[in-house]
Amino acid sequence: MQLTRTLCDANKDVILKIKRIIAGFRARNYLADLGIIEDEKIKVLKNDEGPVIVEIKGTRVAIGRGLAAKIEVISEK
Repeated sequence: MQLTRTLCDANKDVILKIKRIIAGFRARNYLADLGIIEDEKIKVLKNDEGPVIVEIKGTRVAIGRGLAAKIEVISEK
């Protein structure tokens, strides 16, 4: 069984798979417009302070910490 954690808790330079997005309709649509949907693979580029920066489909995206806390991810092997 793989460990589920939020995107805020993810380490830098790790490839993750989005398991679930626990957010309202508008937030889910906003993330979908950025390409952040369930079962998509992302790479964490920066996660120290300020927004979380991820790479998805070759594009860098900055996600605020509040929204990143609503994205559950699992390690991709």
